[in-house]
Amino acid sequence: MNTTVARSDFIQRLRQDPQDAARVVAGAGQRVVGYVSDDVPVALILASGAHPVRLRGTAHASTANVDSYVETSFAPELRAIADQWLRGGLDHLDTVVFARDDDSGQRLYYYLCELQRRGICAGPRPLLYDIASLARGASVEHTLESTRLLAAQLGVSAAMLPSALERVRERESLMRAVRARRLLPAPLAGSAAWGCEFAAACDWRGAFDESARAWLEAAPLMHMPKRVLLAGDPPPDDQLHTAIEAAGASIVLELTTSAPAAGAAERPPREPIAAIAEEFQRRESPAISMRRDGRWLADAALDHRADSVLLWLSEQNEALPWEVPRQIRALRAAGIPVLLLERQPANISATALSLVMHFVRTSGAVE
Repeated sequence: MNTTVARSDFIQRLRQDPQDAARVVAGAGQRVVGYVSDDVPVALILASGAHPVRLRGTAHASTANVDSYVETSFAPELRAIADQWLRGGLDHLDTVVFARDDDSGQRLYYYLCELQRRGICAGPRPLLYDIASLARGASVEHTLESTRLLAAQLGVSAAMLPSALERVRERESLMRAVRARRLLPAPLAGSAAWGCEFAAACDWRGAFDESARAWLEAAPLMHMPKRVLLAGDPPPDDQLHTAIEAAGASIVLELTTSAPAAGAAERPPREPIAAIAEEFQRRESPAISMRRDGRWLADAALDHRADSVLLWLSEQNEALPWEVPRQIRALRAAGIPVLLLERQPANISATALSLVMHFVRTSGAVE
């Protein structure tokens, strides 16, 4: 058996069944708490003695069961999660935490609360984490209050917070190692890194870290591919990655999810709950980063020696299209080819994949 293939089996299992590890943990008697979006503090879940699992949906999943309760305007992943919920596929979870800054996510939270109140569905207890991200004192205080409330709702133990924060730092160190391998001249393929990061959010056991580090050391590297920066919305799966790799390139950096604000100053150590609140209050979505800095993408592309930039915007996103024109002007002024694909559905079309491959092969000759 190929050693590299064997070492990636744990990733493939979680890609095919994101709840695989969560069900194993729940079957052993440990409480499991799900979370939706990356803007939920996993450290609080860990400090409550629960196992965290990021809820996932697939682009091709049938969601006919939820049409009576959830509008088609909801993000496809959230519709798929709602379908799992209504079918009892998440009954092994104790609680699920939604983030208010995710429009579909916070609406689904309210819908599920009402459906449970009316006895239409059961499933885990829904909770909502509310972040106010404006740079003003009232926003900071609101986020701190919300973080304390979520900690109380989850049953966080103050004594467990330091070890929970350390566990999050360990996992972040692993993910930084994966991302660093993507940036090498002969890099880890973007599709492989995407698969590892997808799986990591679904399995917070220490054994995952051990397997992932062994896999990373043995994973094959690409030979000097063209370097692509992906920005905008996160694609629903790895089809963009594999298409780009088939064209002789690799996505070396993804700017598609919220991240700490650029230039955030190091601050003295604070009480753990306050530190968590501050971290999440200072995070920026791609739309906010673009609004703050018209050269955000151009500078990132230059810093990471990107040969081209792919801007991928989902059909649900109404904020990013307003911010993109400035970024494109700056990219073109810097001589960096850019392809903009707007209002893209969750089921990526063959036409879009062909256009991306042609763009990569021709170094951006297509407008």
